[in-house]
Amino acid sequence: MDHLLTAVRLAEPRCGTVRVVAVDGGAAAGKSTLAGRLAAALPGSAVLHLDDLLDGWSGQFDYADRLRGEVLEPLAGGRPARYRRYDWQAGRFGAPVELAVPRHLVVEGVSALWGCAPYWSVGVFLDVPRGTRERRWAERDGPVQPEWTAWLDAEDRFFAEHPVPPAAIVLAG
Repeated sequence: MDHLLTAVRLAEPRCGTVRVVAVDGGAAAGKSTLAGRLAAALPGSAVLHLDDLLDGWSGQFDYADRLRGEVLEPLAGGRPARYRRYDWQAGRFGAPVELAVPRHLVVEGVSALWGCAPYWSVGVFLDVPRGTRERRWAERDGPVQPEWTAWLDAEDRFFAEHPVPPAAIVLAG
């Protein structure tokens, strides 16, 4: 954790005045937990969960335009971001959410390194075996659902086609 915090503090902002920290890895790798810990230790931080920008189960990798257009580009211009958060229970996007310009924006989610490019100052990839992630997901959310298997298979394909950028910090778990 100290190594990551030092890396963030020393990194140059690449999104206007905002240091974006992209926390990536497969489902149930620990991204949300790490993002929360980083934000708590970095004054002036906000956390953005990519799950809030996905268009349900079928929109797993179709969020990048929303992320860039509604969040990263406004922040890079010194303006607050405004995006609509997906409501997983209702199956649709909800009311707009405003995000003031933070010092640090921790973006966590599957493919965050690619979605946040070229805006991230620090990239982190949590390399956790699929079996471990499946167990964690089931412990957290209950019995395995068919959507989960399709989701994990899509992640496997994505990560096979998109090697982790060399500048990213890889943490094995």
